[in-house]
Amino acid sequence: MGSWKRVSTQDPTPLAHHCVRLYSLPSDIIVERDVPIRMADGTTLRANVFRPEGAERYPVLVCATPYGKDAGVDDYPVSFGELAQSGNFVGELELSDHTAFEAPDPGYWVPRGYAVVVADLRGCFASEGRPRLLLGRIAADAADVVEWAAEQPWSTGKVGMAGASHLATLQWYTAAQHPPHLAAFSPWDGITDPFRDTLSHGGIPETHFSSFWWRATQRGSRSPSTSIRRISPWLWRRFPDRCRHVVGPPPFADITVPALVGASWSDQGPRTRGSITGFSQLGSPDKWLYTHGRKSWQMFYGVEALDIQRRFFDRFLKGEDNGFDETPRVRLETRHDLRTYSERHESQWPIPDTRYVPLHLDHASGGLHSEMPAEEASVRMFPVAGDELVFTTTFDEDTEVTGHAALRLWVEAKDAKDMDLFVALKKIDPAGDEVRFEGHDGFEEAVVAHGWIRVSRRALDPEASTAYRPVTDPAAYWPLSAGQIVPVDIEIMPHSTFFEAGSSLALVITGHDFDTLPDIRHNDTINQGFHIVHAGGRFDSHLLLPVVAAEVSTDDATGVPAASASLHDLPIAWGALFGRQYVRL
Repeated sequence: MGSWKRVSTQDPTPLAHHCVRLYSLPSDIIVERDVPIRMADGTTLRANVFRPEGAERYPVLVCATPYGKDAGVDDYPVSFGELAQSGNFVGELELSDHTAFEAPDPGYWVPRGYAVVVADLRGCFASEGRPRLLLGRIAADAADVVEWAAEQPWSTGKVGMAGASHLATLQWYTAAQHPPHLAAFSPWDGITDPFRDTLSHGGIPETHFSSFWWRATQRGSRSPSTSIRRISPWLWRRFPDRCRHVVGPPPFADITVPALVGASWSDQGPRTRGSITGFSQLGSPDKWLYTHGRKSWQMFYGVEALDIQRRFFDRFLKGEDNGFDETPRVRLETRHDLRTYSERHESQWPIPDTRYVPLHLDHASGGLHSEMPAEEASVRMFPVAGDELVFTTTFDEDTEVTGHAALRLWVEAKDAKDMDLFVALKKIDPAGDEVRFEGHDGFEEAVVAHGWIRVSRRALDPEASTAYRPVTDPAAYWPLSAGQIVPVDIEIMPHSTFFEAGSSLALVITGHDFDTLPDIRHNDTINQGFHIVHAGGRFDSHLLLPVVAAEVSTDDATGVPAASASLHDLPIAWGALFGRQYVRL
């Protein structure tokens, strides 16, 4: 598809760049430490309050953290220096020396007319009580902090929430508590369905990031039982389907306060899926989505993101008539390569006029074709030995792929009752070289997108699945039997990527983790024997690709592409949606 009004931008960040600069908090900022905040049950949390000098009242930005409100960069749960040594680079990062991990920087916000409250969660660091495990109960404490902030003599009563990653996750759950004085929130790269987003990818337990996440959130806690703290990560991995009840998503549709959601294409595995899901299902009529494919921390604390967050909070916490209401609802950043991107604004997500194009797997040519091969064919791979299947398609025209891709495969496990499948989409330039992108935690050799499935967990959730997005049902367990050939429908993480004419998209299927996602691992795979993939004839194995139209109709007043009457939700024929489906040979 041809591009329209596309202007590419070069990210000036050098490759393998790591620079963290700290500056001193301005002297005219009042800092109050360990301020007591009494919870509904009488437990006292402790918070740091940063506010301007004088007797005026100010709107308040609140966050609640398990990482330590007093922890500076040297005490963060992540060592930026060690990340750089391992090949993960944060880029250019500038923070005040009073910025808690992934929390709003008081050095930025207070001079712009805000008070900032950073509270230790219950049972963590300076706060009393025992730590809570359920996100809903943790959020109840955060909601109490919001209400406390609204009642302070230096507060206008207008309270917002800000923060990234886990602090963004808590925002979603806190907003679902409906604290009366929460006027707006801005979750940046947050997890909204911990089970599906992070702990279990397509039914395969994640074993690296989830363990780090647990350790990081517990390092300052007073656990009621040391054994519980030690055994919990094992429980996530061993019984992921039972743990889904502990970490279910919040009721998005019930959240009606204004929201500015930050989502990164570079954070697949932990957070990309959750940010997009949260925005899509959010019930608020006032919601905006800011997407990017660059370094997460650098973006959150960078000029671009801070400017849109400030204008958002100025509108909804200060009541300024600054035109933010007219801001198009989706800021879309499309990646071209590691440092090149283009941006535009859209009216909604998924992008209006998206065409969902099926590309069928052809074993004979190794290609992805618009027509399904007439002849049935199968290829087997030995995942333990690192075997991979690769299928490619070359674009004759400039093509933008934006949205939710999905893959249907007909598979068979030789001498096994289950199998784990790992999927990646890659971009190949006209010279045949792979184009790499930003990945999790500043990794600079990531692919376009990932997908995962444990075949026994292939049953789909009819409430969560759409025509273009299969979502598995963690409660269902459908083991394989000898001779079964079954369809599996694999959700591929959302993204926006530009393919120039002559470049190619490669679909890679294997039975192990890709080296392009080093901090997201699945070490408890169940693979043994051979995997067999069937295509052609009866077997409609295909990739469903979200292709954005080359020409769009625009709203004359805003210049933003207008919403279409239909998203062209061409069903991928989810046969596994309501019951088991297989072919016995």
